[in-house]
Amino acid sequence: MNENQTRPAIATPSQRTTANLNVVLLPSLIDPDSLVNKTVIVVDVLRATTTIVNALNHGAIQVLPQPSVEAARTAHDAHNGESLIGGERGGKIVDGFHQGNSPIEYTPEVITGKTLILATTNGTVAMEQCRAAKRILIGAMVNLDAVAKAVESDSQVTVMCSGTDRIITSEDVMFAGALMDRLLKLRAETDALPDVLTDTAKLALDHWRTTEGAIQAGKPLADFFRNARGGINLVKIGHDADIVFASQINTVPVVPELDVASWSIRLRA
Repeated sequence: MNENQTRPAIATPSQRTTANLNVVLLPSLIDPDSLVNKTVIVVDVLRATTTIVNALNHGAIQVLPQPSVEAARTAHDAHNGESLIGGERGGKIVDGFHQGNSPIEYTPEVITGKTLILATTNGTVAMEQCRAAKRILIGAMVNLDAVAKAVESDSQVTVMCSGTDRIITSEDVMFAGALMDRLLKLRAETDALPDVLTDTAKLALDHWRTTEGAIQAGKPLADFFRNARGGINLVKIGHDADIVFASQINTVPVVPELDVASWSIRLRA
């Protein structure tokens, strides 16, 4: 380099753009407009987002999330009946629907080549709060690492926990904390953006790390889920198998993405 050439500026750590990682413990606790220009991961571990991930992994063309039973029926009619309509109220299949909200219901034989119209009490309602977001992904324990990789380079990441009946649930917060943990480790390995965690993100991270320690000592994650609000409800209605399925980590290597314009969830390219 000669003396007339300008040496490129090197950003100091204080000048580098930071990555802001946030966790919303319930949809009602955030102003939807604050999600503008952010990547949002919606999670309802027990069970909507686990069900969506599994349905798309098993060959569904798309999932159309609906905020109510009535909206689901209207959407089904608009497709001239050429779709499956699934969902629950009180954890149980809605009268007249083809399927419920159990991830293990959506086998390849049932869902391959089909559009699924889905209405659940918590997960599909939480998605409605995210319409202002730049990007919306669907997360669950079963696709944890795939989601982490998908947002590794994003600078504004928010996890939207769906909760159960408008109450914070442990299993969603565990997912949020596990995702924070993955992102911190991924970015440390690649010297990516420095991370700034909100207080709720730190709480979720601490919750996960405490849980992870017990898992490493031999306690199954499913046991934690059974004692969470959503899990207690599922055990009562005979859906313990769904808890076991939803507690498996990294068994489904796909990332569903919700397109805001079409309000359709498809596998991320």
